[in-house]
Amino acid sequence: MLRIMIADDEERIRLGLEKIITKESGAYRVVGSYASAVELLEDLPGKEADVIITDIQMPGMDGLELIERLRSLRPEVQCVILSGYSEFEYARRALQFRVLEYLLKPVNKQELFALLGRLLGETEKRRSEGQARRESWLREKLQDREPGHTDEAADLAGKGDIACLVIRGEEPVEMEALRRWAAGVSGTAFLETVPMSGHIACLLFGADPLLHPQGTADLGRLLAMSCAAGQKGCLSIGQGPAVREPQRWSEAYKEALRASHYAMYGSGRVLTASVEEIPDVSVHGLFAKAEKELKPHLGVLDVPAIREVLQRFLHHLAELKPEKKQLHEVLEGTVFLLRQEIPEFIEGTEQHYGGSLQLEKLVYESMRFDQIGSQWLRMMSDLLEWSGERRSGQGNRVIGQVKRILMDDYQRDIDLPSLAAQVFLTPNYLSKLFKTETGQTLTEFLIGIRIQKAKELLKEHAELKTYEIGERVGYPDPAYFNKIFKKTVGFTPKEYRDTVR
Repeated sequence: MLRIMIADDEERIRLGLEKIITKESGAYRVVGSYASAVELLEDLPGKEADVIITDIQMPGMDGLELIERLRSLRPEVQCVILSGYSEFEYARRALQFRVLEYLLKPVNKQELFALLGRLLGETEKRRSEGQARRESWLREKLQDREPGHTDEAADLAGKGDIACLVIRGEEPVEMEALRRWAAGVSGTAFLETVPMSGHIACLLFGADPLLHPQGTADLGRLLAMSCAAGQKGCLSIGQGPAVREPQRWSEAYKEALRASHYAMYGSGRVLTASVEEIPDVSVHGLFAKAEKELKPHLGVLDVPAIREVLQRFLHHLAELKPEKKQLHEVLEGTVFLLRQEIPEFIEGTEQHYGGSLQLEKLVYESMRFDQIGSQWLRMMSDLLEWSGERRSGQGNRVIGQVKRILMDDYQRDIDLPSLAAQVFLTPNYLSKLFKTETGQTLTEFLIGIRIQKAKELLKEHAELKTYEIGERVGYPDPAYFNKIFKKTVGFTPKEYRDTVR
């Protein structure tokens, strides 16, 4: 958009210019038309203009005097001389004021529109570069860096109370649509759009006290509900606290970003939350309860029961509504517990997810809690099912290996940790797996082997004393050997020998 002001004391020429310019293109807008330079200067403070077309010869103040005044008031405005005079003196004086555009009356339309088209291109380029510098300065400020000086940001200090809205998009934020929306917003004392990343944008705003006496909180709610115009997909919008000093803008941004993540418990396409809505809750008790409920089912890998506990856990989290940081911690904690108790879970994570479930990415990039919960539960269910299939296929092989170790080394003092290390399992898991697969504990199985070997020796080696047989089968204490043998067989070793001779 090229905003144009016209000053010419000849009404016919002035109105004719206004008509043909407006008719030519929607990209040109005449924002003011004046019969004198004085009238234009009086109206200038309330106008935004990119180009001023002025006649040279006008009563009271000629066009060159007007341009001289404009150079101090609005140095960025481009000026075009319009005159019926072609004398060198006028051209020379115009060049002194850096007026490089000079149109002769009667105006040639083709020359006029060629000039305006070029000025539009230059203006849009300059405007875009200025906006980029301004946005870059604001982005640095919001990220708690110390930006360098830029003329485009000179007016940002002393704006009063400023609040921040963070817009997180499921799809990339359409910045042009956001800027167009912002240009049409009323009731703000200050409104800036700042792209922070592809999917995140920030709105810095101040409220007009006459239209919004409740301040930025009231205005922020209205902006949050209307800024979705032109955006695609789900939006998560968070509002931070109002701050006065620019040094605290980064604080306002961080809090607004935090609130945008907390909006995950909302519904609809546009999810909103303010930092004041975030409760002070603890998830430790909830996690401890879930851990207690899970423990009995992990060793035996009861997949349906584990999944049921996890579903209840997610339901309670949805009721508690913790922040994403806490949510991430308890989901990671639950995965750690499953990895500790189910060795196959680690192998499944390596095979299917490259060793990492990337829960932090899942939590912080998802827009809704339901998305996080359902995807996390699906991953847990898939890994648990895989672990169950893996265990059923490997169970017989591992148990067979353990049995061979016990039958080969029954004479030695065998401890559970060393036995588990030989088959690359945790002691707790090996103990539960052996019981599940055989119906016996490891101790019961080892006693069975030893007593069977003792019975063979008692029957076939009459020369050996009973305490010697006890030593050979792993019971160096004669009293304990007698006790365990009688408990298992129903006779003492001596009584058994007498019956089998």
